[in-house]
Order: sequence, then structure tokens, then C-alpha cells
Amino acid sequence: MRTLICATLGTLLIGVMSAFAVDAFHEPLIQEIQALHEKAEKGDKQATRELIERLEALHKEKPDNHLIFAYLGSAYTLASRDAFPGPQKLEYLKNGLKTMDLAVDADPKHIPTRFIRAVNNFNLPAFINRRDNARADFEILVNQIKDPAVELDPPTRQAIYYFAGLSFKQLRRKEEARSTWQAGLNLNLDTEITAKITEELKKLTPDRPLNERSTTPR
Repeated sequence: MRTLICATLGTLLIGVMSAFAVDAFHEPLIQEIQALHEKAEKGDKQATRELIERLEALHKEKPDNHLIFAYLGSAYTLASRDAFPGPQKLEYLKNGLKTMDLAVDADPKHIPTRFIRAVNNFNLPAFINRRDNARADFEILVNQIKDPAVELDPPTRQAIYYFAGLSFKQLRRKEEARSTWQAGLNLNLDTEITAKITEELKKLTPDRPLNERSTTPR
């Protein structure tokens, strides 16, 4: 039911977390959830079941934690992927999408919550008709992180630029994809995402030097 693009969010963020500690992705509980979510993304059905059980319990304990709620919605879509064709498969998917929408609507300015929905929706098959939602989310996220007052770890910021660039490329908005990816490179991080952005830029414009710095977005 779900196709992952290049790498999971967990693969891109875990491993660079220890050097930074600002946004919600670096809270110990969220790191634990993300690690289990990554296993589920890779097709581990038992991990998916454990993830849902854990998140449902956490949501009851922390109903105002919208990031946990967004992760729960994402987990439901993974359960839909694993379910046999039939009503339950569709029910998991519908519940997952609704849960993520409710999480974002409850706190529209919370960047990690919107980012979870954006990445999940972007990776869903096209026939689910959620790509437009994902693209809109990425545009909002890119605009949000332009604000210097936004406290966000550099790896999270770079991950937003990476996925936003992919969404712009999908829309054939070549210059926006380029400037967004260049903003990710301008963070000067030694990460897996830096390598992926570099490859994307080479494919986008193979004859253009990567050291042509973009001033937007920032």
C-alpha cells in the first residue's frame, strides 16, 4: 500500500540527532516511537502492531500531544498496507488519514506534526489522492522555517527542504526544487540528506555547478 521514497524519515533523522536537541523529534519518547516506526516502514508487521498498540496507549495518556497522534495516523496507514484486501484495509487507511488530519488541524503551526503527515501522504500511492495535500504541507513548512524565530534542529530543517524539493520536482517546478534543495545544502551538514540532495541537484541540472548558492528559501 505504501512506497517509500529513497529512505525513510527515520533513516534520515536518526544518527544525526545526538548533536542537536531543540525540536520534538529529539525527545526520548519520540525517538523511541520513530525507531519503531522505521521498522514498521520497512515492512516489519510485528513492529507495526506494536507501534499501534504503543501509540494508542500513549494517545490516551497524552491526548494533547499532537505529534503522537500524527504518528498514530501514520501507523494506521502502515497497517492498511499490511492488511488483506477488504473492508479492514480501507478502514485502516481512512482512519489513518483522518487521524493525521485531526492532529494537524489541532495545532496547525506545529512543524513536526505537519511534517509527519506530509512525508506519509507524499509516500502514499498516487491513487490515494493525497499528493496534493502533501505538496501543500511542504509549501507551508518551507514558509514556516523561513522565520528565524522558529526553533528547529538543522537536520529536521534539512529534511523538510529535501522532501519539499521532491514535491516541487514532482510538480515540474524546477527552480523551486533547486532553490529549496540548495537551501538544504547551505546548512552545511555532514548527513545522509546532504548526499541525497547533492544527487538530486545533479540529476536536476547536471551542467550547473552546485556551489551556486541560492538566497531563497532560507
